[in-house]
Amino acid sequence: MLRNGRDLRIVGVLLLILVGAGLADAAGTPVLAVPPLPSSFYGTVKVNGANVPEGTQVTAWVDGVRYAYTTVLIYQGDTVYALDVPGDEQETPETIEGGVQGDVIVFRVGGVPADQIATWQTGTNVNLDLTLRAGTTTFLPLVSK
Repeated sequence: MLRNGRDLRIVGVLLLILVGAGLADAAGTPVLAVPPLPSSFYGTVKVNGANVPEGTQVTAWVDGVRYAYTTVLIYQGDTVYALDVPGDEQETPETIEGGVQGDVIVFRVGGVPADQIATWQTGTNVNLDLTLRAGTTTFLPLVSK
């Protein structure tokens, strides 16, 4: 029970100290950042209009680094793929985990560059049908088992 104004001042000072300590602790606590949403792609995969073998790898490259891969499946008579190219987390500047806005994505089908390229944009899901370069004479499918 509080007896006088002095007791109220003491309680007020103690509350101020506790609140101040709590705010200082909250300010020093790191905030965990949410990684950027990937730039996603899906579509058919063809060589000269024909399906590639089921299981052929499709890879996505940014600045010469592979950041995503998948294998094609047959769906309703077409070979199809879907993949997510991760984004780079700004909180880890010493490590590059993926693309940033505007990066060019190069796709490879069975190790051969596709005709199509794309631009990395966070949170997109783009229908991009992939075809191999018209002059490709050797197609060695990289098939995952």
